[in-house]
Amino acid sequence: MNAPARTLLVADSFRVRVNEGVAEVRGFERHLDRFAATVLAACDESADVPECTVDGDSGDVDPIGLPALGIPETRASLPDFMRDARERIAAYGRGFPRLELWRLPSHELALDLGLRPLPQLMDTIRLRSAGAVRLVHPERKGPNIATLGALNRELGGEGLLQDESGNAVEGATTSLVYWPAASGTELGSGPGVALGHVIATAARVPSITEALLRAAAERSGASYSLTPRSPSVPELQGAEVWAVNALHGIRPVTHIDDVTLPSPAPERLAWFLAALDRNWTPVLGGSDHTLAGDPAHVPA
Repeated sequence: MNAPARTLLVADSFRVRVNEGVAEVRGFERHLDRFAATVLAACDESADVPECTVDGDSGDVDPIGLPALGIPETRASLPDFMRDARERIAAYGRGFPRLELWRLPSHELALDLGLRPLPQLMDTIRLRSAGAVRLVHPERKGPNIATLGALNRELGGEGLLQDESGNAVEGATTSLVYWPAASGTELGSGPGVALGHVIATAARVPSITEALLRAAAERSGASYSLTPRSPSVPELQGAEVWAVNALHGIRPVTHIDDVTLPSPAPERLAWFLAALDRNWTPVLGGSDHTLAGDPAHVPA
């Protein structure tokens, strides 16, 4: 008889590189903030699950976690959890770790750290329209990972999620940035500023990589602008599209369904790749993690 399954409620994963012996992650503090805030939200809404505990049966993953605590104690103990995670991530080095919050068969909660090898990195990606997919907490990374993984396998590529009107929302594992063919000619773009877009809906995971790109574009003197919009799939098929995430960084989209997309503008792509790479920060040596404000809503 199979043991009852545990349920993934929250997850946050990112690429770790080792640079001159130092483990680094792009936008690491933002990832920690997003994970911590989402864990607290999941705990607060779980009135029938008042305690967070250590998961003592996690297969090949050696768990770290919290002792049995109520919600206030959990909030107070999260910085210790994050410090432990920092140390183990740094010691593991190059990889693709994942911070996790699980609901156990006992209805308790458990925090885990999955230390995983780095998968093959890719430079480009193909998208396939998936229609409107019903998700649990679409704004939360974690609960839909299994569903979206199965969708990608079924489609044979990265699923392009859509809303009920058919407009694009996000990739199954990526956020989308796109540049219309007439970038820079639309209202709101200054002289010499190329105007691109991100997806306007809040019904998606707030992407850390997207936030880093938007922050770069918002700096004084930047030649690019990224503003929210709700594009249809045909609009995207006529644009330069990037699929971005914390593992691969920026990947130009070569096809949506059977339509070949415009090639990326080399100078623009190089500018944003360089801007993204300026966000590599050490896993160790940063300030202690805090829960000030509402870090779950990083700019999207």
